Amino acid sequence: MNLGQLEFVHEVAKTGNISAASKKLHVSQSAISQSIANLEAELGVKIFHRTRTGVYPTTKGSKIVELIADILAKVQELK
Repeated sequence: MNLGQLEFVHEVAKTGNISAASKKLHVSQSAISQSIANLEAELGVKIFHRTRTGVYPTTKGSKIVELIADILAKVQELK
C-alpha cells in the first residue's frame, strides 16, 4: 500500500469514474485500475463495483474510502 494508491481510490470515489480520475491526476486509466486492483488484492476486499456507467464503492469500500480520506487529510496536515 502506498500514498499513490490511496490518492487514486480517493479521486475515483470522488468522481465515480476512472476516466475522469485519470484526467485529473494525469495518469492512465489502466494505471489507476491496476493500482486499485492491487490494493484490493492486498487488503482482500473489493473496494469498488465497476459498471459501464462508472464505479461506486462497495459496502466495505465505503468505509475504506472514509479511512483513506482521513489518512490523506492527515498527510496534508503533516506537510
